[in-house]
This record gives sequence, structure tokens and C-alpha cells, in this order.
Amino acid sequence: MGGRILRELHDATDGHALAGTQECVIHGDPGPFNTIFRQGQPVALIDWDSCRPGRRLEDLAYMSWTWCIQSAGNVPIEHQAEHLRELRDGYGSVETELLIDMMLLRQAEIAASEAANARNLALDRVRRQSAEEAVAWAENDSALVRGNRTTLLAALLR
Repeated sequence: MGGRILRELHDATDGHALAGTQECVIHGDPGPFNTIFRQGQPVALIDWDSCRPGRRLEDLAYMSWTWCIQSAGNVPIEHQAEHLRELRDGYGSVETELLIDMMLLRQAEIAASEAANARNLALDRVRRQSAEEAVAWAENDSALVRGNRTTLLAALLR
């Protein structure tokens, strides 16, 4: 369901003037925390602060990560892989290897930007601590993806 909402955004903005020279307009932060659910189903995306022209795969990879992959919580990787496949199936066809690669890239980008925030003394202590937690989150989830790439790919290829 979440994949379908994101696909609808991308399809609606493909070629639009707001997309500029990019593929479409992307949400930029399509995590479950920026989604409205009704009766357990996603019905809308909110918090458009990160919205910008971009590539579909960039948005889908971030959604795939934040909706399906978690190093915390002891969720078996096979279950996470199945959720990843379901989300991708809801979105539609994408190149499997590229999705995993882009997920790793998005995790690295978040870790790097939040590491800079953690060092930024102009930010208050609470924000710097939040940044440190975000770095750990991105790095731990990235390690999970790298360590289980074969399992994730196998699920996506089913």
C-alpha cells in the first residue's frame, strides 16, 4: 500500500514543471512517521519539508528502508525481506540491485548529514544528541542490509 502511494506521487509529477530536469517530484522523507493511516492502511503522506525534484529510486529506497528494515527489535530478516518485496510490489517494477544499492546510499547520506549535525555546536544539545542517535540508526540498519544483501535480493527476485 505504501509503495502505491509513493508511485502515485511519482507518476503524477513525472514530467511536471515542478520536477525541473529530474524524473519527478519526490517526497524526500516518505517514512511511516510521515504517513497517515486509516484502519491500518496508508492513505496520505504528510510533512513535505524535504519535497524536491529527484529520482524515483531515491524516494523508494528511503521508503523501503524506513518501512521495512530495522536492526532494532529482533525482527527476523526473512520477515523484513518479505515486507520489502511487498512494498516494492506495491510500487511496481524496479531494478532489484539498484534498489538495494540506493538504500545503502540513502543510509550513508543520512549518517553523514547527521554526523555533521552532531558536531555542530550551533545546534542545541538535544538536537545534537538526536543527530547522534540518527547516525547510529542509519549505520546499524546499513550493516543489516549489507550483511543480509543475499536474503533481501532473493526475496525481491521471487
